[in-house]
Amino acid sequence: MVNFAQSFLANLANPAMSKSLFEAGTAIGSIPGQLKQKQLEEDRKKAFASATPLERYNLAIAQAVKGNDLAAAAKLTAARDKYASEQQVRGDTLLTDIVAAQMLAGGLSEVPTEITHKNEKVEVPPRLSKDVLEELNKLQTAKDARELATQSQVLHENYDTYIKNNPQLLEQNPMLAKTYAKIIDPDSKMLRTERANGIKALIGMVDADRSSRKEAKFGDAAIKVRVQQLVDRIEARGSKTWFWQGNDMADALGDMSDSEKNTFLDQATLYIKQNPKATDQDIIDYGMSGMKKKIKGQEQSEAITQNEEELATTRESNIQGVMKELGVSREEAVAIIRQIQLEATRSNRMNNFR
Repeated sequence: MVNFAQSFLANLANPAMSKSLFEAGTAIGSIPGQLKQKQLEEDRKKAFASATPLERYNLAIAQAVKGNDLAAAAKLTAARDKYASEQQVRGDTLLTDIVAAQMLAGGLSEVPTEITHKNEKVEVPPRLSKDVLEELNKLQTAKDARELATQSQVLHENYDTYIKNNPQLLEQNPMLAKTYAKIIDPDSKMLRTERANGIKALIGMVDADRSSRKEAKFGDAAIKVRVQQLVDRIEARGSKTWFWQGNDMADALGDMSDSEKNTFLDQATLYIKQNPKATDQDIIDYGMSGMKKKIKGQEQSEAITQNEEELATTRESNIQGVMKELGVSREEAVAIIRQIQLEATRSNRMNNFR
């Protein structure tokens, strides 16, 4: 035991041995921190895995802001807003269809404030009342058309008008075109069953086309929701963009006439259609096309931006001049210019005391 101790102490004098022990001690000392970091990473992964898509967007945005990657944060925010608006429209459309179907089944004429769906109470927002009544009317018309086809072998006027206004439907389906020609021909010798089945096929064609158009309108509706959400945010906290100072944009929206505000909404909607990944700043800028002078602080903001650009140009020119004249580095040129500015400031102060 004594020999081992003496040998160990002797080895401590050996630089290589001391270095190895130091590195080992450092490694051992860092283990708790590594374990803690690993646990935090695992917790973060679990939180991300269990989060909703919207929560995941918010986590990613927070991570980008924390890393000072503001460009990525802006793009993620735009993607989040697009997703949120689409989800809202999808949810509104589904609720509208369910409420309308329940009203038709129950013979109701007024939109309820809440319904029961899958054993749960669901509130019906007043803003959906108009859409619910429109959907109810479509469902009732479709029901009436089928009953009329079965009982009287007659094509409902609403469906007949739709077919006449959309001739491409029959052009795309020659078989139904022949069926339709027979149905509207008073001298045709169609059997009652053949006639009823033909009318039902035409009703199915119209319903399918209406359904596809409804799906196509879904994207437009989501864009309008996204623009309205942007307007709500601006009015609540100001524009918060580089282009406008303080609440200039919010004030502008508040002072606009209905037609001017609609122009902003239409232009913003058009821009998002063309650029689905557009940031708030891009949308506001395009939405205000032709109306920027209506923003109270716009001219002041533009003057400040122009002045800053001119100062930056002058400063860069001075730096390049000193570097060329004195043969110094950029850092040295900046330091020389700063010293000259300090001396000039000191001289001005001395003159003011005289």
